[in-house]
Amino acid sequence: MNTRTLTIVCLCLLPSLVLPTAQANDNPEHLIQSCKELVGIYAKRDQQHLLAGLTTSSSEALRAGYCRGVLDEYRRSGGFCAQSDWYAQADRIAKYPAYAEELPPVETLLKQSCAL
Repeated sequence: MNTRTLTIVCLCLLPSLVLPTAQANDNPEHLIQSCKELVGIYAKRDQQHLLAGLTTSSSEALRAGYCRGVLDEYRRSGGFCAQSDWYAQADRIAKYPAYAEELPPVETLLKQSCAL
């Protein structure tokens, strides 16, 4: 694993270590945008391999890490998830229309993203 890749991994995981669960549960628009970043980074990685680390900003990596942290915390705290693939779960959240007039609570987004 090269230094850039390690840096991105650390930046992605950092928010899951420092954000309390309460902060993660109140802003559905932020979760949707963060999951879009996460899915986008992995799409870049698959298309450009090692160049993904060079084209991902720190703020993008932090937002992506927020999404991954929320997904991991939901599963860790006992939220049942039939969807075993966190990427598929993030992709489902990312596809939710963030411009909708009334967004569901984060808990609802997480439950919906776990359905098969």
